[in-house]
Amino acid sequence: LGTKLPKGCVDIKLPSKKTLFQIQAERIVSLQKLAAEATFGEGSEVRKPIVWYIMLSEFTREYTESYFEKNAYFGLQKDQIFFYTQGSLPCLSEEDGKILMASPSTVAKAPDGNGGIYRALRSSGCLEDMARSGIQAVDCYCVDNLLAHVADPFFLGFCFSKGADVGCRTVAKASADEKVGVFVRRGKGIGVVEYSELDEAEATATKPNGELLYNWSNICMQYYSRQFLEKVATKDLGYHVAVKDVKTEAGTVKGLKLEKFIFDAFPYAKKTCLLEVEREAEFAPVKNAFGADKDSPDTARALLMQLHRRWAEAAGATIEGSADEGLEISPLMSYAGENLEEWAGKTLKSGTMVQSGEPHVAILDDPSSPLIAPKAARTISQDSVGLSKLAATEEPGEASSSAAAAGEAAKTTSVSSGGNGKGGLGGLIQKGAALCVLLLVAGKLAKR
Repeated sequence: LGTKLPKGCVDIKLPSKKTLFQIQAERIVSLQKLAAEATFGEGSEVRKPIVWYIMLSEFTREYTESYFEKNAYFGLQKDQIFFYTQGSLPCLSEEDGKILMASPSTVAKAPDGNGGIYRALRSSGCLEDMARSGIQAVDCYCVDNLLAHVADPFFLGFCFSKGADVGCRTVAKASADEKVGVFVRRGKGIGVVEYSELDEAEATATKPNGELLYNWSNICMQYYSRQFLEKVATKDLGYHVAVKDVKTEAGTVKGLKLEKFIFDAFPYAKKTCLLEVEREAEFAPVKNAFGADKDSPDTARALLMQLHRRWAEAAGATIEGSADEGLEISPLMSYAGENLEEWAGKTLKSGTMVQSGEPHVAILDDPSSPLIAPKAARTISQDSVGLSKLAATEEPGEASSSAAAAGEAAKTTSVSSGGNGKGGLGGLIQKGAALCVLLLVAGKLAKR
């Protein structure tokens, strides 16, 4: 991003000046409050906080922990955040495969890829902590997605109700040449093929209805059962080799970096659920520097502010200013478009932040809530046989979906908690099925 700071700590120039970490923390604060009120009534205290496990590299951990401490953990309790360190591996010479040296006494190392999360969860004690806490459902996402629905109740409820080992959010490819990995059938399960591994004929192949044959993009947003994580943490997933620049004692050279990919564990799942989500509502990556025309802080900021504009307009507000300019709504006021009734009939100015000190009062299980909409989401389910699309119908005991047109409302689901207890997100989090969130943070902290 053209900065020396870890990506989650960077001001991406929202009206509020909030960083990715702060926005994501406030979404957790908001969601766990909604869950408590859905279960125990308006004004109820949070009884089972959502636990946040944040994986950092050895280069970013010290700064990030200090950043959270200085900001009072953004309204969360210190003991509900668990920082742990990603593994690293030596870099090798491209010429002869020998280990490269960063200095005469230091081996040149690089993070072991996002697939290193499984071993890191085990070696750091995270999995033991989850088991002790009774955590069953785990949401995993990357820090650089500004629109990430952290612990999304619809997605988690869908996967949990299906008894899935793994669940993956996916978006339809924007075009045949979009540089993203795609989901494929692999053995009895699913896998991901990188765009570089598809030739042009495969990448452009279509089904009879005109849809791309390989259409479901991997956006690295997963659900896991804790039991599955415990199983794959002991597996040898192998390594992928990448040729990249490596800083050595002799200067920057081309070297080999060994990486594990997070999706290499997917084929071990006995049951996987894929859920297509709306790109404009849930996927705004921040990968490139300010000013880039794609996947930059600028493009992500615009997507978030346009989404929030649609939320406000759906609640009955009038937006004053340019139609091309959105606004920002604090996560403490609304997790996903709910709780905006107070702005009905009022005029808001584009390019500003909307925030309220009023407590959340919306109840997820209330059919009159803005979270509920009549249209069902498109879903794909995968069992031990193969992939198949599900009809957009509701059955007793199954996940009921609510995805509003134009992304103006959120999605929720009803979930049974161990066969008893109140349904909905409150039943999932506040009763027998505790929940946690895994956050992947990659990259180095440059010397200042």
